[in-house]
Amino acid sequence: MIALDLEIFTKKINSALRRHRTIYDLLEFLSIALIVLLISIFFNLDAVFKLIPLTEPYVGLSPNLPFLTINYERIFLFFVVCLASLILMELYERSRKQIRKSLKKELKKKQDAKDVVEETYPELKDRLKTAYDTRKEDNFIARRLNQSVSKDVENVASTDLLDKKRVLSSLGVIFVCGLFLSALFVTGYTAPFSPDDILSRFPSGSLVQSPMTEDENSTSNTSSSIPTDTPPISSEPGVDIDITLPPGTGMGPGDMLESTEDSSFTPSTPYPPESLSSQHFYDDLPAGYEDIIKDYFKKLAENG
Repeated sequence: MIALDLEIFTKKINSALRRHRTIYDLLEFLSIALIVLLISIFFNLDAVFKLIPLTEPYVGLSPNLPFLTINYERIFLFFVVCLASLILMELYERSRKQIRKSLKKELKKKQDAKDVVEETYPELKDRLKTAYDTRKEDNFIARRLNQSVSKDVENVASTDLLDKKRVLSSLGVIFVCGLFLSALFVTGYTAPFSPDDILSRFPSGSLVQSPMTEDENSTSNTSSSIPTDTPPISSEPGVDIDITLPPGTGMGPGDMLESTEDSSFTPSTPYPPESLSSQHFYDDLPAGYEDIIKDYFKKLAENG
């Protein structure tokens, strides 16, 4: 009967310890998730879904939920935060083991029910393990030990085995993160930059930039828009198009004047210089200049 009592007690404590470990994991997961969520919301990381082709069509939309209004970006962010928290928890456990190994510290072995009870209740130190190991032995010493231990374990409460320091630290982190998240949701204050700023650096709206610079693109577009060949003359069935060139096409102004001059034109007889000049003009000239000027105009008339 005594042996059966110790086995039932051990199973009961093991079950309580499994519940406690589940509580530890949930609180630590929630703490890490709230920290990641706080960082994501503050730095507007939900805008990164605009850059992902799979989630871009859902950006700005909200599911039809009767009691909750939330957009798809926050839903996607929630799943990403949960996944990142699980990865961080796993990395934390591995890094902790690596640090202990590098410091050559002995890793703390996973404690069973008897170890936790003996650590919590010093009066059962080494007695509980001995009584459990000798529970099936039939001798005076084993019976007396089992009876004594069975009476002592009746005062053991599973709540006393809970690591209160570990629970309180997790609850403190959750409380602080909750306050900051509430402040962000109420005030709407976030960081002055977001992943949209990264996207705005790319004129094409994508993260892949063409190797050509903007000046080269504009130059190539301008050069490609300039026609290099003579445009063809379009024709329409049944319509005659006059394609004769007007006079003077392809010639300069001087050529046009020369080409329009009639070669058969005969100039009239030149007027005498006396009829083209003023007497007052000759009166003002010094002596001797009148004959020179008359000869000059006469030669001009003859050459013309």
